[in-house]
Amino acid sequence: MSYDILTEAFSVASGVEFEEVPVSVETFVTDPQYMDLPPLSDIQTETIRKSTQIYRRETLDMLYSPEFADERWGDTKQEVIAFYGKGAGKDFMSTITVCYVVYLLLCLKDPQKYFGKPKGDNIDIMNIAINAQQASRVFFKGVKDRLKSSPWFQGKYEVKRDEINFDKSINLISGHSEAESLEGYNVILVVLDEIAGFAMENKSGNKKAKTAEAIYNMHRASVTSRFPDEGKLVLLSFSRYDGDFMTKRYNEAIAEKEVIKRSQVLKLDVDLPDGMHGNEITVEWDEDHILRYKEPGTFALRRPSWYVNPTKRIENYTRDFFKDMGEALTRFACMPTASKEDAFFPAKEKLDSAFVLDNAMDENGVFLSTFTPQPGTKYFVHVDLAQKHDRCAVSMAHVDAWTDKSIHGLNYHETLPTVVIDSVKFWQPTPGDSIDFQQVIDHILALRRRGFDIQLVTFDNWNSHDTRNNLEALGITTDKLSIKVDQYNEFKVMIYDDRCFGPSHEELVKELKELRWINGKVDHPRSGYNDLSDSVAGAVYNAIAHTTKPIAREVEVHTGLDIARKYRAEEAKKKAHAPGTIVVPTRRQMPHELQDYLNSKVG
Repeated sequence: MSYDILTEAFSVASGVEFEEVPVSVETFVTDPQYMDLPPLSDIQTETIRKSTQIYRRETLDMLYSPEFADERWGDTKQEVIAFYGKGAGKDFMSTITVCYVVYLLLCLKDPQKYFGKPKGDNIDIMNIAINAQQASRVFFKGVKDRLKSSPWFQGKYEVKRDEINFDKSINLISGHSEAESLEGYNVILVVLDEIAGFAMENKSGNKKAKTAEAIYNMHRASVTSRFPDEGKLVLLSFSRYDGDFMTKRYNEAIAEKEVIKRSQVLKLDVDLPDGMHGNEITVEWDEDHILRYKEPGTFALRRPSWYVNPTKRIENYTRDFFKDMGEALTRFACMPTASKEDAFFPAKEKLDSAFVLDNAMDENGVFLSTFTPQPGTKYFVHVDLAQKHDRCAVSMAHVDAWTDKSIHGLNYHETLPTVVIDSVKFWQPTPGDSIDFQQVIDHILALRRRGFDIQLVTFDNWNSHDTRNNLEALGITTDKLSIKVDQYNEFKVMIYDDRCFGPSHEELVKELKELRWINGKVDHPRSGYNDLSDSVAGAVYNAIAHTTKPIAREVEVHTGLDIARKYRAEEAKKKAHAPGTIVVPTRRQMPHELQDYLNSKVG
């Protein structure tokens, strides 16, 4: 049903409170005058409606017919918990949500007067992402692109570094969970984007450290104190593990629900007959229907990705369910595993298959003569600096190819990068002695002297200021990068998808096999390390994030394990031609004398 069917009060509304009468969510999304986007799914539409209803009841009665006014008033919520699978289009929904609220505010003649605020007061809308990169490259860029292509918004806003200032003192702020301070804003809407990925524990000793719960409590208090009736807090996230903040908050909000069990059989090759061993897998998930909430003004919904995103089907995730059922259920169906401490790489054979290449250095730390750059290739480095007894690690990686991967029997293609980890080096501190960070600088400079085009070197947040400054002075671009769940998840997907290869490095592989899910973090056991793992995950992430996808004609087409076979074959060939290597024939050859004798007998 459309909210655009207005009553005879149209002219009255326009003259009293409105500069123009607002259109519905559906019209705002699809009309070329506004967003000019494809229609949303029913779940996406419902989520945005409940996240954006900011008008008073009497205003709705004035704008719409009684039926539509009642329906729109029913959308009024103070907290929206959108618990949707990865790939559900949450970034898409968050950008539309904030743009629509800005639009509704700008339609008012005087938003401050309407909400009982002093003239000239700011009214703020805020999106909080996991980290600065996500805030800048995904959300903020998405919003800017939407506004730039919208005729209605032209001339009504000004873009600044991390915010957009609109007419009538309306501001959109792009923040993130690692920001030092996000307090003091006059917020009517806050979107907590992927809050399940925010830190769950405070290990810094600072009571005000930004854990997921602290961020949630701070912004809920801000919204309710400044706009107690109209303010909204929206949680958008897929699950990371059982007990993450999104799972916790979803369960807290529900007093009673009906659970429907759903299932579907997926086939790797749809052309094969039913029941063939190894070709089928059954996916089972819960579908919640909420009957009663613990708190009024709450809307919560948990749905798999393929329910929410109109462009997705469960069949698109076939390979994910075959690779790791538990991981796929967690990420795409919001059915997280029960354990709080599990192996991060349960399929350890994947690590053995991925880390098969030669390391760049010999046992003495001297670069091999064969360790040379590929012409025209960009390389990326991440450094995990040592703290007290920890090791210091440096890794370098690059995107080696872009592949159009497909699954046999499924009409599904996706252009994806293949990443090679070129080198891994670490320093172990001795008792009573710390690591000299000049060694790190020297190592990176040595890589550059060998001809590697190093585009970026990132560091964890600990004690990196001086080292970064020294590298910058030498012409090397640096930045900070905190290695968290998202970076590790990207890395894991690459490994499981046979699109990431690295050196046969004993310490590194040992670390990776020992990584655990511990209270929502990827961490090492009490007696282990994760320094090499962090450096590798960071280098891989940098390579993916900063390498531009090539034009279509440069993309190779592969299926299944084609890529893995290519790299393993190249490595085997390289080893076969090494000096002093005895090559075993792939097939036993018959002596010529015997072959001639047999031929004569046959004749």
